[in-house]
Amino acid sequence: MPPRRRKPDPVPERTRALPPGGLLDWSGSEHFAQDALPCWHCGAPTHMRDDRGIPADKVCAERALAEIDQIVQAHAQALL
Repeated sequence: MPPRRRKPDPVPERTRALPPGGLLDWSGSEHFAQDALPCWHCGAPTHMRDDRGIPADKVCAERALAEIDQIVQAHAQALL
């Protein structure tokens, strides 16, 4: 008789990297700095900072998070 196989744990409901609508809210003053530094994503000078204080254009950050969402979704589909 073959060994019993354990049922895989259900895939947990994942949270998205981007909020609904795909736009980040960077309206707070913590997302702006006086000095322009190169964007972490594209290298262009920017006064914007992400949540960790790293120089990043808002559009570049949204694009990177959207790509992460697509990768995670593709891997989640592969697991099902």
